[in-house]
Amino acid sequence: MPASLASSPRQFTFFHTDGCERQTVEPIADEAARRGYAVRFTEDMGERADIGVYCQHACRPNANFSVITLHDLAQRHDIWPRFWQTEPWNDFDIGLVPGETWVDRWQSQADFPVARPRLGLFNLGWPKADLVFRSRTRFAEAAAELRQKLGLQHEHSVLYAPSWENDGKQDDFVKALSELPVNLLLKQAPWSNDYPMVLESIRAMNALHRGCAPNVHIIDPDVSIMYCLGLADVLVSDESSVLTEALLLDVPGVAVVDWLIPDRIPSRFAEVPYDYVIKTQKADLRQTVQEILAAPAAYRAATAQVKHQQFSNLGQSAKAIVDTIEAALGGHPLPYPPCAPRVDLDRQQFRLAEALIQQGKASEGLQQLFAMANAGTACWEVFNYLGLLAYDEGKIDDAALFLEVAADRAPDPRAPLANLIDLQCGRQDREKALAALGAYMQQTATSPQLFKAIQVFLHMLNAPSAAH
Repeated sequence: MPASLASSPRQFTFFHTDGCERQTVEPIADEAARRGYAVRFTEDMGERADIGVYCQHACRPNANFSVITLHDLAQRHDIWPRFWQTEPWNDFDIGLVPGETWVDRWQSQADFPVARPRLGLFNLGWPKADLVFRSRTRFAEAAAELRQKLGLQHEHSVLYAPSWENDGKQDDFVKALSELPVNLLLKQAPWSNDYPMVLESIRAMNALHRGCAPNVHIIDPDVSIMYCLGLADVLVSDESSVLTEALLLDVPGVAVVDWLIPDRIPSRFAEVPYDYVIKTQKADLRQTVQEILAAPAAYRAATAQVKHQQFSNLGQSAKAIVDTIEAALGGHPLPYPPCAPRVDLDRQQFRLAEALIQQGKASEGLQQLFAMANAGTACWEVFNYLGLLAYDEGKIDDAALFLEVAADRAPDPRAPLANLIDLQCGRQDREKALAALGAYMQQTATSPQLFKAIQVFLHMLNAPSAAH
């Protein structure tokens, strides 16, 4: 932090590109404003800021002090846990995650420099959850007001909240469930004008369903999804992060896995890597919802058990975040410790185990190494070491597997790849040797080690007993 910042008026700038992103950071803005800070929102991602709070994909800060968080609990779930390799956070001062599940994802990637904000990663909760837990009474009153405004007639409600509206998904939902004695709540996300095709799909679906049946209700996209979940007994979606936010209110979530997601050409089926979500097909949606409504207490109890794995600091997230920012800005002790990268501890343990082996205590050292490998350590050196040991013992297949894991987990995989090239050339497997060499060449255009790897490969090709 520049020395001049501490003595000047401080202003928080919250960056957002759509309504969902704004709703994510608004609780932090409210807490900062409550403490007397100047607060502003902007859609200009390049705008200079004093204290900048960001939540976008693969963005770069332009602030004296910067904070990065998620805007979506399912953000880049198609590449979990490799999130930070495509959305780097190392240019930010503070990184924020909502709970232990995201901490675990980060731990598997913490050896990569791009996953390390300058002051660390902090598990401080999901600010949007403050709306629910800061005052359960006020939240219940606001949800009741929404219920009255919508004129809901039935005891139970089923909420439809997709990530994308396309291919008539909302119509699938209405047709499947409109004859049941339940309220159907249609809640689309507040999409940006940058997505005219999605907005047109939403307009067409809402025009089709407005007034189509007395139990079908269209909710303003700008209404917080939390209030909608406060009315719901079941949530139906495709792959939206709302399926995780539903845990906050113990609402069971249903994902229709054969609904299409148009974020690529051709469209793909919904991807739902959450074991706490009920998966179904379009054709079975009605039956699935009926089964949940027939035993609501059991489904809610099962959902409630997962909540605390996903969320920390319920009701206190924004306060914890601003407390941490203030302490960092003032140079004071941080009220919440940053998450300790498990890989650093594992690397220390690896060195101790390696030392035991060198001291002649091979059994004890190997036992520790295998325990770390079985636990899925992110410390690539463990797998590289075990691969070399297996190779020396003539266990070539085991050695190859260990070295492949090492190359996959290493931020700089050249060392394990070089070992893998030696191994594959040694057993004269041209195809796998070439694949390993190609992976090595992607890491460096020229180096003595690359020339050596090429020489090993060429020597294999010239060997008279080379396999074909």
